[in-house]
Amino acid sequence: MILVTGATGFVGRHLVARLQARGEQVRPLVRNTATAQRARAANIEPAIGDVTDPASLARAMEGVDAAIHLVAIITQRGSATFERINVQGASNVVLAARAAGVKRLLHMSANGAQDTPRYPYLQSKWRGEQAVLESGLPYSILRPSLIFGRGDQFFTTLAMVVRLNPIVPIAGDGTSMFQPIWVEDVCTCFLKMLDDDAYLGRSFDVGGPEQLSYEDLVDIVMRVLGTRKPKMHVPIPLMKPMAAAMEALLPRPPVTPGQLDLLEIDNVTAPHPLPELFGIEHPAYLQAKLDYIRR
Repeated sequence: MILVTGATGFVGRHLVARLQARGEQVRPLVRNTATAQRARAANIEPAIGDVTDPASLARAMEGVDAAIHLVAIITQRGSATFERINVQGASNVVLAARAAGVKRLLHMSANGAQDTPRYPYLQSKWRGEQAVLESGLPYSILRPSLIFGRGDQFFTTLAMVVRLNPIVPIAGDGTSMFQPIWVEDVCTCFLKMLDDDAYLGRSFDVGGPEQLSYEDLVDIVMRVLGTRKPKMHVPIPLMKPMAAAMEALLPRPPVTPGQLDLLEIDNVTAPHPLPELFGIEHPAYLQAKLDYIRR
C-alpha cells in the first residue's frame, strides 16, 4: 500500500494516475468526505486526514509500505502558513511513518531549498527536508525546479496575464533563470525512487532539458497562445506594493512579494539531470507540452 499526501494537488493527481496505471494499491490522503467520495468513484479507497492532524496521519499510515509526501504551499494565507504546512506537516508525516514502520518515504522538496530567512518559502522547504533526513527512515528527496503540466499554477497564471494585458509586464529585468520540468517526468522520478534501492538516502535536484530566463518563458507562452504583444519591464520594487495588495485581498494571488524575492536567485540545476540521474533519455521540452494553456 502506498500513501500519497497531496494526492488531489497538481503533482499528486498525475502521480496517483501513474501509480494506478501500473496496478499499485494507492491510498490518497484527502481532507473531506466530498473528495473521498470522488476518489471512491474512481475505485480508490482514500484516507481522510490532514498533515496538520497527527491522529489522522496515524490512521492513514496503517498498513502502508511506502509514503510519498507531496503536500506544500508556496503562498501563505490565514492558518495555512509555511511553518504549519511545509515544516510541521512534514514532521508530522515523518513521525506517523516511523510509528507505522513504513519501509520507504519519498519527499518532494524544492530546488534551491536553503536555510536562509531571506526566502521564507525555501527555508521552510529546507526545514521540511531536515525532518526527513533525521527520521531514521529509508528516504529519497526530490527537489524539482519549476514544474509544468495540466493543472499547474505558474504557467496557467502566466497565460492569463498574457491574455488579459495589452502590454505584458516582465518582472524586473527578466533574466532570472529557470529549468522547467514536465510533471510526467517528475512522476517518473518518483516511480524510479519507489522501485530502486539505489535512490535511498539521497536527495536529487532535477530540472528539464532547457535553462530559460523568465522573459524566455513569457515568449514561449505567447507563441503557444498564438499571440504577439509588447512587453514592459517593471522594476520589482514597483511591483511589490501591488503584489502585497493582491496577497491580502485575493484567495489565489497571481504573485506575492515573497515570490518576487525568489526572482533574485536562479532556479536551475545541473544541465542534464534527468538522463544522468533517472535514465529519462528524452525529457520533455516546455513548448512541446504547453498546449494545455490554450484551454
